[in-house]
Order: sequence, then structure tokens, then C-alpha cells
Amino acid sequence: MDISKLQSGTMTLSLSEFNITQTVREIMTRYMKLTEQEGYHIKFIADAEAMVMADELKMSQVIYNLINNAINYTGEDKKIYVEQSAAGEWVTVRVRDTGEGVSPENLPYIWDRYYKVDKTHKRAVTGTGLGLSIVKSVLELHGGRYGVESTPGGSTFWFQLKTVPPQEEK
Repeated sequence: MDISKLQSGTMTLSLSEFNITQTVREIMTRYMKLTEQEGYHIKFIADAEAMVMADELKMSQVIYNLINNAINYTGEDKKIYVEQSAAGEWVTVRVRDTGEGVSPENLPYIWDRYYKVDKTHKRAVTGTGLGLSIVKSVLELHGGRYGVESTPGGSTFWFQLKTVPPQEEK
């Protein structure tokens, strides 16, 4: 239902100022069981704290979808890197896996509803094929930028949001 609302333009955002760096940290703690029990190595690296004006719940959904996608497609080493960098008026969040990557001919379609690059992938069979479509729609609603870089050896999905300048103390 969310994807239909997003794509029809009827979904509204509940904007608030929040620390996206802290939000990513909190999301990372929810993956601790997976890292402990299943042997995944999910690492978060941030160069600075970043404040944004966005819908925190929907941005959390974006981050979860990108991490879950990386978990589904990472390589045998089960390594995933979440990196955040703030430069100028933008914050960039990257989620990188160590999987086979996406072939250049499939890249234009990965943001489409129900599209799966490898429908037989052992860890991806439970997915709905909506994750990246939701990511795209939420980011477009926020006026964010997004993309993917992929080579044989992994994919990096990224997004950017405008930052909120720090308030000067009075």
C-alpha cells in the first residue's frame, strides 16, 4: 500500500529535524543478532554527525531496504559496509556489499517495482521486489539524490539528502 501511495503522490511526509547519523547507528543495533548468529559483518563508518529535515520513519525504511538488499546479495564473506559522509550542504549514505554485482544491462531496471536481478538467489527468494522501488520513491519525495555503482565484486547503493546547518548558540 505504501508503494502505491508513494507512486500516486498521495503519501504525505511527516518532516522533522533529526540526526540521520544517530538513526543509522540505531538501525545498525537491530542487525546485531544477524551478525552474531549468521556470521554477517556489517560495519558503519561516519565522518561527522549530520542533521537533516526529513520524514525519519520513511528514511529509516530507505536505510533498512538498502541494508537488507546488501544482505541478500553480499558475497560469501558476508561483509556489508554502511558509510556516511557529510560535505557542504549534502550528507551521503552508501551501502556496499561484496557480491557479484549487477550487470550494466540490468542497472536501469533495478529501481522498478518487482524487478529482481537474480530471481533464484538463495537469500533473495523471500523478498517482494519492492525494496529499491520504495527507496527511489521516498528519496524522490524528499528531493534527494540516489544511485548505484556496481562491479563484479560488489554494489554500492547511495543516497544524498540536504543537511540542516547547525544552529548557532545565542
